[in-house]
Amino acid sequence: MKGPLVETDAQEGSTEAGEAARSFARLSGGKSAVSIRSHCLSQDAFGAWPEISARLRAADRCALFLDFDGTLVNIRRHPGEVRSSPRVARVLKRLIAHPNCFVAIVSGRRVRDLRRLAGVDGLHYFGLHGAEREGKLIALRKTTRLVLGRAKRAAQRQLGGLSGVWIEDKGFSFCVHYRNAHATATRTAAAGLDKLLKPWADIFYVLSGKWIWEVLPRELPGKSSAVRDALAKLPPGTPAVYLGDDDTDETAFAVLTDQITIRVGKTSNTHARYWLRTPADVLRFLTRVERELR
Repeated sequence: MKGPLVETDAQEGSTEAGEAARSFARLSGGKSAVSIRSHCLSQDAFGAWPEISARLRAADRCALFLDFDGTLVNIRRHPGEVRSSPRVARVLKRLIAHPNCFVAIVSGRRVRDLRRLAGVDGLHYFGLHGAEREGKLIALRKTTRLVLGRAKRAAQRQLGGLSGVWIEDKGFSFCVHYRNAHATATRTAAAGLDKLLKPWADIFYVLSGKWIWEVLPRELPGKSSAVRDALAKLPPGTPAVYLGDDDTDETAFAVLTDQITIRVGKTSNTHARYWLRTPADVLRFLTRVERELR
């Protein structure tokens, strides 16, 4: 029986959170959805701008794929506290105004939440890591839906009472948040989640984001599939720019080996070719892209 797939190497934040993630990887057998390693030491995207801009200039059109939390906006203690700024809206509107620029948000959030937060017409949306596309959900098998419901209830019952730990129900998945938990609670949550999922190891896998573990059915396609499907509908040779900030984006980085992939938050543990430090830098970079498209 397969163990839960866990991505953990690029965890950011407190030492306690990082140790909890490593503990969870050991408890789960350490198998990852993506082998996360350096792509030959990624470069600063601003320092590499001449080669990036040359590629954009040489193409008739381009495709932009943007994660949301931690990429376009800063991460907050609770997902409900996140707000998008007028500057984000202005940059996105200018990009969408170019007829040869495809702009999509690829996120673990639901599409309805992304539409509300972004507040920009003309964007394409891939929610729930690609399981929700343009508002349509990929159908799960009946047995998977039943087991998912049981797993959610068990997680709430067994882990939801731990100090600083809370469970977020996202419909087709659920997240265990431990940002505000101390080391003991995070280790207990890691061990508890691992034990909880073992009977259903062939049904679920785990993505490790920033201070969260997200449990998803294996039959969901993931961000890499969503991006590949979107590119297949665009003219051959369309260059893709993908920006994301954590391990949930590494599956996309790994398949876009010949594209412009950018990890937000400097780290050597990535498949991305380039890096930017913060969401503010992302907006500066997108402004440069928009000027290049003119």
